[in-house]
Amino acid sequence: MKRTVIKLGGSILIDAGVRQKVIAQISELKRAGENLILVHGGGKQIAALLGQLKIESHFHDGLRVTDKAARDVAQMVLAGQVGKDLVAELARLEIPAASIAGGDGLSFLAEKMSAEDGTELGFVGRIVRSDDRLIAALLQTGILPVVACLALGLHDAEYYNINGDQMAAAVAAGCHADTLVFVTDVGGVRDADGKQINALDREAINELLASGVASGGMRPKLRACLEALEADVKRILIIGAAEENSLLRSLQLGEAVGTRIS
Repeated sequence: MKRTVIKLGGSILIDAGVRQKVIAQISELKRAGENLILVHGGGKQIAALLGQLKIESHFHDGLRVTDKAARDVAQMVLAGQVGKDLVAELARLEIPAASIAGGDGLSFLAEKMSAEDGTELGFVGRIVRSDDRLIAALLQTGILPVVACLALGLHDAEYYNINGDQMAAAVAAGCHADTLVFVTDVGGVRDADGKQINALDREAINELLASGVASGGMRPKLRACLEALEADVKRILIIGAAEENSLLRSLQLGEAVGTRIS
């Protein structure tokens, strides 16, 4: 059966109103028989707890530089609070779900990565090996997998913080998904004039990255799209959570919502 990976991140995870609308659409898709896998970040919650603990944190090229203290906070927030909260919200709509991290069942293993310019990022990794048996077992029993963007190191069994978009691409690739949907708080990809781009291909994505038009968090998102294309994910969508019923319209009705990448 076809599988769809949906990635949630940004302010969606802290804006209760927007999040509940997205969760309601996910529950409707699940009831309609869609094989769904959720992948979530939690950067704003991580930043909030780091601030409370007075642990400094900064970004480089859209990626959080993660020392051991920041990694431990990320593990607590992602594998604890955020994932379990999503499970609870789905349960209120009578959708059974299970919150897991990449290390569970050795599903997703990572290697330490550096930024493109060689800058050290600490406990930041890139997925290099996947095993979909645990996720397949959950799907087989009707349980919706909710995957945190954490993975175990292939060589050291340390937990690594994985960029949420890169994690979503790796989950889509490792689970042989047909569709990958990034649900964002900003909608689709924008051009230099701020206008939404309806469709992109590899060449256009590389131009956006090289020119600097794609900046901040959009850079790892577009790089993740390239990785998903290389893994033969057939359909990639970047849509806005605030747009009315954007998930249902794009997945059930095939409407042109946000940016489509092929």
